[in-house]
Amino acid sequence: MGESQSPLEEELLPLRGFIFHTAHCGSTLLGRMLGSSSQVRMISEPEAINGLLLSYLMHEIPESQALNQLKQIIESYRISGDGKESIIFKLTSWNVFLIQLFQKLYPSSPWIYIDRETEELVKILTREDGGFIDWWHHPVDILRKHFVESSICVDQESYLRHMIEGHRKNALAAKNSNALLINYPDFLTAFPEILAHFQLSFSTEEIKNALRFQRFESKHFEPFLFKASL
Repeated sequence: MGESQSPLEEELLPLRGFIFHTAHCGSTLLGRMLGSSSQVRMISEPEAINGLLLSYLMHEIPESQALNQLKQIIESYRISGDGKESIIFKLTSWNVFLIQLFQKLYPSSPWIYIDRETEELVKILTREDGGFIDWWHHPVDILRKHFVESSICVDQESYLRHMIEGHRKNALAAKNSNALLINYPDFLTAFPEILAHFQLSFSTEEIKNALRFQRFESKHFEPFLFKASL
């Protein structure tokens, strides 16, 4: 049997870009706003990418192998067939620590980073669980060591602060002409700028429908009215 061949670029949906972000910054809301258009296939925090990146870190997979597998995953999501015209990936927040892999594969692709004030986030995350928050509670330091120095994290609060600052540091280090760095909640009024950055053209009705999502809690499937987190 012959080897399966990768799809040709012209057979794939155009990649409009990537959304990198910190925690509790409105990235889920932005993803829903962009994905509300019939034009856009929005891929949100795919576990296939998370699993690969964790394996890359924890099992020291060669970078060339990780890049090849990451490209295969992204191309599998880009296969056309549902009437969508383009695709955007919203990645899990800690993926920004490995942003260099995405830039090596797609050096000309637009990307954004959504940030939020550090102390606001620390206050919120100390009341939350899930994701990298739970890494603090792991009895064996197999994950945290890849993101923060264990010696400077003396308690959960300091760990969260260094993780938040690490997100920002990696985004700033990767900043190039394809980047758009925005803050929560300022990005809520910057939707036209975000559309232009991703080279998307929404109709007046599509923009109206997208903006409706700002009224609701983005992490619920049902329309719970939005309340700002403090």
